Amino acid sequence: MMDAGSTNTTTRDAAIESVVPALSNRLRALMTQQGVPGVALGIVRDQALVWSAGFGYADIASGRPLDEHTLFGVGSITKTFTALALMQLRDRGALALDDPVVRHIPEFAAVRSRHGRAQDVTIRALLTHRSGLAGEPPSGHWSSLQFPTLREILALLPRVEVVIEPASAFKYCNLGFALLGEIVERISGRPYSAYVQAEILAPLGMTASGFDIEAVPHAHTATGHMSERYQDVPAVAPDPPLNGYAAVAGLRASVADLARWAALQFRTRGDGSVPVLAGKSLGEMHRVSYVEPNWKTGYAMPWIGVRLGENVYLSHMGSVPGFRSMLAFNKLHRIALIALTNKQGHNVAAAIVFEALEMLSARVTRDAPARRAPPVPASPAYRAMLGRYVSEPTWGAILHIEYRGGALRLAAPPDPYSAPPEAPAPLTPTDDAAVFVVDTGHYAGETLTFEYDPDGCVVAFVVGENGYRFRKTD
Repeated sequence: MMDAGSTNTTTRDAAIESVVPALSNRLRALMTQQGVPGVALGIVRDQALVWSAGFGYADIASGRPLDEHTLFGVGSITKTFTALALMQLRDRGALALDDPVVRHIPEFAAVRSRHGRAQDVTIRALLTHRSGLAGEPPSGHWSSLQFPTLREILALLPRVEVVIEPASAFKYCNLGFALLGEIVERISGRPYSAYVQAEILAPLGMTASGFDIEAVPHAHTATGHMSERYQDVPAVAPDPPLNGYAAVAGLRASVADLARWAALQFRTRGDGSVPVLAGKSLGEMHRVSYVEPNWKTGYAMPWIGVRLGENVYLSHMGSVPGFRSMLAFNKLHRIALIALTNKQGHNVAAAIVFEALEMLSARVTRDAPARRAPPVPASPAYRAMLGRYVSEPTWGAILHIEYRGGALRLAAPPDPYSAPPEAPAPLTPTDDAAVFVVDTGHYAGETLTFEYDPDGCVVAFVVGENGYRFRKTD
């Protein structure tokens, strides 16, 4: 398939430029193989969309090209916005994640319980797809493409069941997110779409995105297409209103707008400029609570963790009639990939996103030493603290005090006869030059106090007010 779109590089980036040729060729091959009319692709590095491209056509009949501003149905990526809306309301004290759903939707008490009790299903369980609830209301909407309203969904709850034991397994549940959207409406007093537009999209500058199909000029949208195996030109897909499924899969967005959403995911370090959610709460959304036995897939709120080799990505895919999409990011390397496609069927978006992320992660890892800032020497006071410490009296544990990357940290040396050590824990200074707070790991939040002999030499440290004492040995 020939390109009929554009390529945009906003910032020169050696890692990006090194993978673009192979990435573009691979994507063209996948599009040809699967008959995908068009793909909009974007790469985010930290806070910037550093590269984007349009491949193929937004609309086959007219030959209209696409680019980073073309709007697609992004399907279940919408769920990540619904989750953030709930976190906003939680942070404002309007709800708790462990509230039973019936507290906010009394009609939920009518749900039948083959396993467990409907009264025990919580907001958190819905956010993590661990409720055990049937995945859809019995309305046949995926076959008829006539999606029920929220009122109709609520009326169908007496025919819905908790079909597996709550918290026993991951069970994807569109119904749960429709109900979460209703909770947003009831607590905020606004329609779900109006709430998300005002409280999330507008503050992030995602001005082109929204939920109203009719409000978007046709020239700015991609035309969705059906799956087609036997001819080159797939049929145009129906584009029905999603009604009560707006919070499930109703968002229309572009690569440019989703780049702002991806950039937000890297702002979890207490950055005061985050306009929609505190960094701590963003990090909570990313925290994987459950993993599959093979440790290759895990589930957060509602991001899905995927482990490929040594790299872990948080991701969400989407599918609505005529469109497939994928957004995934790696927090360590602060890289995100967005792929939006306008054809049902094989998920080219997911395939290309993870291949591209693996290419970029390998390049970023290889290039990291060249970009490292010059080392900063420790101050004399800190230098006196550095060294090897052994626990007393008999535990035999060994810890190091190191100065790396301009900060003091507590680290465990590798031990071939033990489990891999925790990552080094940064030490935050206090008003007392001898006292620090351990930021992360086993002793997170506890004080670490250095002891000195009469000559002013560091001889030990103690973790916690009545905790373990470690004697300095070198």
